This record gives sequence, C-alpha cells and structure tokens, in this order.
Amino acid sequence: MIEQEIKLCWVGAAPDLTVLLGPPIQIRTLANTYFDTADQSLAQQGYGLRLRRDGDQIEQTLKGPAPDQSGIAVRREWSWDRDAFCIDPQLLPIEVGQLEVVSHNHVQRQVWQVEGCEVVMDQGQVHVGSAHSPIAEIEAEAVQADWAGVLRVAQRLAGAVPCYIGAISKAERGHLLSGRASPPDRSALDGLGRALDPIKGPDWERAEYWAEQISQPVADLIRARNADVAGLCLVRMA
Repeated sequence: MIEQEIKLCWVGAAPDLTVLLGPPIQIRTLANTYFDTADQSLAQQGYGLRLRRDGDQIEQTLKGPAPDQSGIAVRREWSWDRDAFCIDPQLLPIEVGQLEVVSHNHVQRQVWQVEGCEVVMDQGQVHVGSAHSPIAEIEAEAVQADWAGVLRVAQRLAGAVPCYIGAISKAERGHLLSGRASPPDRSALDGLGRALDPIKGPDWERAEYWAEQISQPVADLIRARNADVAGLCLVRMA
C-alpha cells in the first residue's frame, strides 16, 4: 500500500488536540526497534525496517520510497503480524544482508478519526545507547480521504498548532543519533523540515535557503527565526 501522510512537528509546548478534535478514540503505547545493515543499505535505498510491539501484538513493517506528493515524501508500506519479536527476512519484498539494531523508541500515541483521515499525536523518545532525541509529531494519514483531503486536515491542524512540516522519520532519527548519514533532501519542503528539526538544527541559514524556494512569506518567517511555517507551506501546496 502507499502511505499518504503529512507529518507536522510542533513548535514550543506540546499542544492539547482535544480542544480541536475532542477526546482521542485510542491512546496506545508503542515500542519500536529499527534495523539496518552495517553499511546502511536499507537507508541508502530509502527503506526503513522495524518491529513494533503494541500491547500483545507484534508487527514487522517495511517502509520504502514512493513518488512524492506536492513535494512531500510519501512511502510504500508492507506489514506482517509476527509471533516473536524478531525479523523474518523471508517476508521482505527486497533482499537484505545481515541486519543489526540501529535504534529503539517508545511512544505514547493518541488517535483521532477526522474527515477520512487518521490523525495521531506521538510523544516519546528515540534511544541509541545513551543518546536520545524527542519524538514530537502529529500525523495526518489518508484512510478513506484522498490526498486533497489529507491536505485539508493538515491545514486545519496547522491553523491551530504552531508547527512545521516534518521530514525526519523515526527511523532516520535513530540513524542520525547513531552517527549515520541522512538521505539526500528530495524537495524544498524536505530540506526545510530537516533544517528546522532540533536533532540537526535549527539551522536557520539552511532553512532560509530552502524557504526561499517555497515562497517569500515562508522565507520572511524563517528570517524572523519563526518556525511556524506549516500553514503557509500547505497553502502553497493546495
């Protein structure tokens, strides 16, 4: 399947989405472990491989590259239920070498259903040894909506929450903490999101470079050191 999703990273304190969306329909605690080969062969090809424990359920998931939507990277996704917390390489649609653990994360996830989209708010941390990085994300993913519907829901969220469009996945966050390299930026939105992310920045000069390729109003906000740019970026994409 193709995962059509927009990730928003809030600026400042964590928002209370119940004011906007009402009480969540689910609150879940997720434990994830990400894998790659020693030479980063999966990451270099744009793939992320994880095991997830969600209560009593264990799921193996591979995410891979798909054509971008409006400058936002979307992904293909394959998932399999597992009886044990270990990777079965034979399930994967691609060949992989010897796998090793890259990172772990624990997330509290709140879930809402909004206009044909699943909206989730994830709070937690990625860990690689003693190093850690915060997870502070809101995601709007198509369930019954089309891409235009995802954009509408994301605009509604961005209108209520100071945020920017996130580009760093949980898998990539672990790679960065382990000292591995990021994949190349695929678009101006991709570059802006990485420049603003606290694990690598905010790198305001780099953010300004990418913002100027999006629009003058976005660039003006970045020059004012204001990362609350998701709303303007989404208007530009609509």
